[in-house]
Amino acid sequence: MAQAILAVDDEPHMLMLLERIIRERTPYELVTTSNSLEVPDLLADRGFDVIICDFKMPGMSGLDILRLVDEDNRDEAVVLITAFGSMETANEAKQLGVFDYLTKPFKKEQLLTTIANVMTWQEARRQASSGQFEPAIFDLAPDHFQAAWVRRVARRTGDDNQTIANETGLPVETVTQLRDNNSGGDQ
Repeated sequence: MAQAILAVDDEPHMLMLLERIIRERTPYELVTTSNSLEVPDLLADRGFDVIICDFKMPGMSGLDILRLVDEDNRDEAVVLITAFGSMETANEAKQLGVFDYLTKPFKKEQLLTTIANVMTWQEARRQASSGQFEPAIFDLAPDHFQAAWVRRVARRTGDDNQTIANETGLPVETVTQLRDNNSGGDQ
């Protein structure tokens, strides 16, 4: 399956910019929509590796889309783009497992680096699911990415830290620490 990106933004100029950058500089399949209310149907039809979406949109906000992905235990990584960044919204997005949070105006290279990181992360996740796992990739991931992965595996496998460690390839001590540090969030 080709790696795919869903880009969602209610501003036509921003959506065209995202489309141009992604189509010109990456090999990934791209689906775009300017209507955030289409996202649940698009996700019902297929999976994506990453959803890049504006934070503030009519209908569903970027946080609503992030919550949808989180609550449905979907595999898409979410990257929020916003001109209205605040510490409070960044923290809420982090608790929900956002992959990255880009503030407008962002540089093209920032977006491309984020996409490359997401695709590497998704490939590692697929390898972990199929048993062909390279644990070192998770050792390099920031704690909040590891915590999001641990949270998702915990939902699927239960609360046993050893089982979660076996599934993620992380040491049981790391799993315990990540879960203890994130005990205020959704596990």
